[in-house]
Amino acid sequence: MALFRRPSGASLLLIGACPLLVFLLAPTLIVTPMALTKSNIIEFPPVWISAHAFTDYLRDPEWMADTWVSIKIAVLATAVACVVGAATALALHALRGPVRGAISSVVMLPMMAPVIVLALGDYLALGKIGLVGNWPMIGLAHSLMGVPYVVLSVQTSLSGLNTALVRSARSLGAKDLAVLRHVYWPAIRPGLLAGAVFAFYGSFDEVILSLFLQGPGVTTLPVQMFTSIQYELTPKIAAVSSLLVLLAAVTLMGQGLLRLTASRAKPLVEA
Repeated sequence: MALFRRPSGASLLLIGACPLLVFLLAPTLIVTPMALTKSNIIEFPPVWISAHAFTDYLRDPEWMADTWVSIKIAVLATAVACVVGAATALALHALRGPVRGAISSVVMLPMMAPVIVLALGDYLALGKIGLVGNWPMIGLAHSLMGVPYVVLSVQTSLSGLNTALVRSARSLGAKDLAVLRHVYWPAIRPGLLAGAVFAFYGSFDEVILSLFLQGPGVTTLPVQMFTSIQYELTPKIAAVSSLLVLLAAVTLMGQGLLRLTASRAKPLVEA
């Protein structure tokens, strides 16, 4: 029996991926220590340890107002993306042939197109009607970025739906709303929630669209961070970045729980 076994392909891939993983995570791991500095500017290595950057952020009316604007925009964008995305996914589920592929390609365009192109188009269109600097319009613009995520997530959930359930419900006299509530909704709920998580975080973290469409009194938190890092270098930037990393971690944990829920519910859907 050999003393050393030949490493498997999975082990080699893991060993090869570790340096890349460390490289990708290094900026994230540096941000939190920088937020705990005693200094009044961002510096590395930080002068440890103080939480004044977090308290300064929470006590700053301008930064908190920008946070509230980002939350409102993200909530609106998520709501619109969920409604449009779920309806689109249900419609695509009923289609077959090249029409379905063509519509799917159009729906995926916001995910593939450069954000700067979308931002410029929104700015020119909304500027002509005087709606630049309006947070609901920014929310609608952000919702366009979230629709593809919702469509993909809901389509994944619909892949486990037994179409015989739909036919059986209709044969028993169920109307469209009843079929939607009792057949489609249990199937798409995990995917819809997962899409909503990505749509919310994508909107909350968006910079380019918000930078083009901002106005007096309507500045999002990422835009405030972008501006401050150019002119102030305040450690509040690192503090907010740490909180956003925490939000991303919670998002991933929520996504994992949703997948677990979906995997447990799938046998019931296909039964």
